[in-house]
Amino acid sequence: MPLHLYNMKINYAPLLLLLLLSSCGGKAEQKEKPLSDYKVKKIKELVGIARVEPASKIYIIGSELGGRVIRIMVKEGESVKKGQLLIELDASTEDAQINQSNTKLGARNERINSLAARVEAVNIKINAATITYNRDKKLAEAKVGTEKAQIDSETALLNLKAELVIAQADLKEAQASLGEIKAESSYYSQIKRKKQLFAPEDGMMLSIDVKPGQALAPGAKIGDFAPSGGLIAITEVDELFAMKVKNGMKVNINMQGSKELLSTGTIVYCASYLSKKSIFSDKADNLEDRRVREVRVQVDNPSSVLIGSRVECIIKL
Repeated sequence: MPLHLYNMKINYAPLLLLLLLSSCGGKAEQKEKPLSDYKVKKIKELVGIARVEPASKIYIIGSELGGRVIRIMVKEGESVKKGQLLIELDASTEDAQINQSNTKLGARNERINSLAARVEAVNIKINAATITYNRDKKLAEAKVGTEKAQIDSETALLNLKAELVIAQADLKEAQASLGEIKAESSYYSQIKRKKQLFAPEDGMMLSIDVKPGQALAPGAKIGDFAPSGGLIAITEVDELFAMKVKNGMKVNINMQGSKELLSTGTIVYCASYLSKKSIFSDKADNLEDRRVREVRVQVDNPSSVLIGSRVECIIKL
């Protein structure tokens, strides 16, 4: 290559570099937009995971007393009425105790009847002895009878009165013991009734955790019970949007992870305070320090969702 051409090629390089720098500098000098030119997008809805529960809350049915399960009268998922028998425990011991008390009760009633008859008989004797005493007293005062006869009739009358006091005391004692036996029988009857578990109100047995023949300890769990009534979806709203939700707002309840609408609903409760995330934070290592507000949504169509299921609540703001 000729030397003059080589020198010309080198001289163009600084010129190109200057052109590039000037073009870049021009972009850097563009003015930034004022904050007033930026528009904040308005939030129209909030989405939260919810758990479906009865409006009156699920609670546990338990056995107050221990015993062996002999009969289960309902099935899981079965609707029951208030007072309906659910579970029956073995009450053979209580039956024997009640029979024993009834036997003692019968014997005590017979003794009371006997003592009452004795009191009545003594009263009859006292009436007769009183007549005899009054007659002997009049005869003695008229000097027709003897003083000894008067004293003897008086002594017989006093003895009968003393016998009456003893008989009446025995009768009262027997009547008092009768009350004790009745109380004992009533106690065993109450124990027997507690061996039968009845539905506390109209509702549904969600689960039954016992089997026939199983021995239960006092206070053992029998199963989960859902009172009848409406269903609610319990969700949580992040603290950033907590003040945006209010009672009466409409909610779409969708299948979790889907746009399929299960039911509509209405917010009926907003917690008056913020709390930590609940079970909706499934990961144990979720240490994000955020607060949430509990929100409860009344489900308009309870038959479209299952108790205990998880759904998506889309709150319309």
